[in-house]
Order: sequence, then C-alpha cells, then structure tokens
Amino acid sequence: MVTGIILAGGRSSRMGRDKALLPVDGQMLIELVIKRLRPCVERLLVVAHPANAPHFTSLPVDAVLTDFYPGHGPLMGIYTGLMAADTPLSLVVPCDMPWIKRRLIARLVSSCQMGMELAAGRHPTEGVQPFPLACRASACRTIGRLLDRGERSLQALLRQPGAHVSLIEDPALWPCFTNVNTLADYANLHTAKLDTSRP
Repeated sequence: MVTGIILAGGRSSRMGRDKALLPVDGQMLIELVIKRLRPCVERLLVVAHPANAPHFTSLPVDAVLTDFYPGHGPLMGIYTGLMAADTPLSLVVPCDMPWIKRRLIARLVSSCQMGMELAAGRHPTEGVQPFPLACRASACRTIGRLLDRGERSLQALLRQPGAHVSLIEDPALWPCFTNVNTLADYANLHTAKLDTSRP
C-alpha cells in the first residue's frame, strides 16, 4: 500500500516557466510522471502551488493539494503530501523526473518496509539523490520538526537517524535520477527515447 506524491509546487526558476506544464508529445511533462507512477502505487496525489493548482484538476490523480505554506521548498511539499496520505508508505517524486523506473521504486520502498523511515538513492559519481524518496508515515513528524526549526534542506532530511541511502550500482537505473531543469534538458526529452509504457 503506497501513495505516490508528485511535487509540482516549485518556481521552475532555471526553466523560466512551469516545468510541470511543458508539452511533450502532446501531453504535459507531469503526465509522463503520472504514467510512470500509476502502476506502482495505490493512490496518487499532486502537491502544487496555489497559483498553478487549477491546471492539474483534470489529471488522472486522486487529489490535487496545495502547500500548507507556499514558498517553503520541497520539504513543505513532502510534508503536505504525507499529511494527506492514508497508506503506510509513500513515494515522493518531482514533476520533472520522467525516467523513474519500477525497479528503483521497489528498492526504496523495500528499505522502508524493513524499518527505515526514509529511503533514497546514491549515484556512484554524482552522490546522494534526494528523489525519488520513499517515506514511512512517521516521516511526517521528522519533517515537521525540521520545518519548525526553519530547515528546508533535503540533505538535512537524509541525515536524520531513520534515513537510509542506498548505493545504486546498476547503470540502467541511473537515468531515474535525471531532472528536467533547463531548456537543454527539455530539448533532450524530444531526442531521447522515452518509453512511458514500461515503468
């Protein structure tokens, strides 16, 4: 029983426009992420900024939420999503990670099933990758304490005692960590072969 939480509340400052709404082959970028996650989760939530939330109401998700306090970064988005999740585990992914695969999701979720509160991956050369992030429901309290202290860093979250970071040695899974942050990344979406039918 896993809830998928897609974060779509960022400012997209490096892109210059809302990344979630970028058109890719006749659909929005966020729709590619939804297609990858849907077979892997029980419920699917989108956490958006109040200004762009209306764009997502027609998406095939169970709910569109808005950050409790917009502008407080991805930690607030994770917290908002976890507060609305009603499953023991959640999987958090930004709206700009269309290469995520089921095998990586299963590995992270398995870490939480074995007792860890949070689980993320580490690329052999690029270091810790905060997303995708698997969370137990209890992580909501941990994140709440960080937010109360004014902390917004995802790295600070992954330094908490209940966090586990797995070294991902399979090269086939490394593209899962790729974000669409810049116009060059967006251009690569149109040249790279992106199979959305097999998560």
